[in-house]
This record gives sequence, C-alpha cells and structure tokens, in this order.
Amino acid sequence: MNADLCAEDVRAYLMAHPDFFELHPNVLESLTIPHHVSGTHSLVERQVAQLRKKNEQLRQRVSQLLATARTNNQLLEKTQKLSLLLNETLDFSAQISTLKTVFEKDFNAECYSLLLFDQANSLQHDYILTPSLGDVQKKVPGLMNIQHVFCGQLRESEYQFLFPHYEKTLGSVIIIPIDKDNLQGLIALGSRDKKRFHHQLGTLFAEYIGNMVGSSLANTLELRTQ
Repeated sequence: MNADLCAEDVRAYLMAHPDFFELHPNVLESLTIPHHVSGTHSLVERQVAQLRKKNEQLRQRVSQLLATARTNNQLLEKTQKLSLLLNETLDFSAQISTLKTVFEKDFNAECYSLLLFDQANSLQHDYILTPSLGDVQKKVPGLMNIQHVFCGQLRESEYQFLFPHYEKTLGSVIIIPIDKDNLQGLIALGSRDKKRFHHQLGTLFAEYIGNMVGSSLANTLELRTQ
C-alpha cells in the first residue's frame, strides 16, 4: 500500500470513479458511516440494503435446511415402518401386499409397480409383474440401463410397461433397482406431477429401500426353495 496515500487522494479517486461501490459492493459492508453526515444518506441506504439482502438469503437457507430435515425425518420413519413390517413375516405373499400398501399409503404413490425378472414360473401374485429379461430388453431397453435409483421422466412406452393398469398420464417416476444374487427387478413409483420425482431429488433413502426390500424378498424366496 502507498504510505503517502492521504484522504484527499481517496476522495479524488472516488470522485473520478463514481461507480466504485457498484463494482465493489463488498467494500460497503466494512465501512462505518454516521447517519448525520451530510451527503451520505444514499450510501448508508446501500449498506443497509446489502445487509438486508444477505440476511434474507441466510433466512431462506435456514428455512430450506429445516424443510429438508423435516422431510428426511418423515422418510426415516416411513422406511423404518416398512422394514419392521417386512421383518414381521416370512410369507412372500404377505410381504408383497405390505409393499403395495406402504408405498401407496405412506409414500403417497399414485401408482406402484414391482417387477421381478425371470420369475414367471415360480411367482404368481396380483401385485407383481414377472417379465423375462429378454422381454424387457426387447420392449423397453432403456429400463435395463438403470443401475442406480432413477428420478425423472420416461417415454410413454416405458410408463405403460411399468404401469400397465394405470390409465392416467404420468409426469414423473422414481425407479429403484433390486439386485441380489437370486433376485433382480425394479420398484417403480409414478406421479402425474412432472416435478415430484425430479432428477435433483435425493436418493439416499430410496437406495436403502431397494437394498432392504431386495434382501427381504430374496431371503424369503430362498427359504421357499429349501
């Protein structure tokens, strides 16, 4: 810094560059300007406006964090409930009915589907679709590329494949893969709202649900074969 710089130099510079505070608004936050000083009223107002803007941004951020915390707490409770219900029985049919009930009522799914691949000969249940992997690859190859939880929109043919009995137009879907040693498939929840299952939606709980449901069903099926 120039040791010979004086107040007159600063004043002259600011007079020559009237847009200085426009280009460097952060400087306003570190200035102390008495309200009674003549000619500084607009500068004080800008300082206050800057602080108010930052306070509002902070308030909105806190509100978002609180809303996220509430949502996560609700998801945790629903996930724990599903886990307890699945562990209450080793009856496969009862587990399948539980999945449908919990996803439709507790998770508010407008439509729900459970696909278990290559199980047509061993599983018969009203709440399960049992297409072969070859059939899925032929009709909706895009679904076979889903290796992790997917949130977003699909083609109409894919919606129809996942939800063959749902007649209303869907806007978004969440697809949760099931991948265990003796069981592969998908859990799908659909909504008419295009924004409900958007691509920025957190998927941590969905991934846990996929692992939990897959393990429970796979264990039950293994016991049936013993």
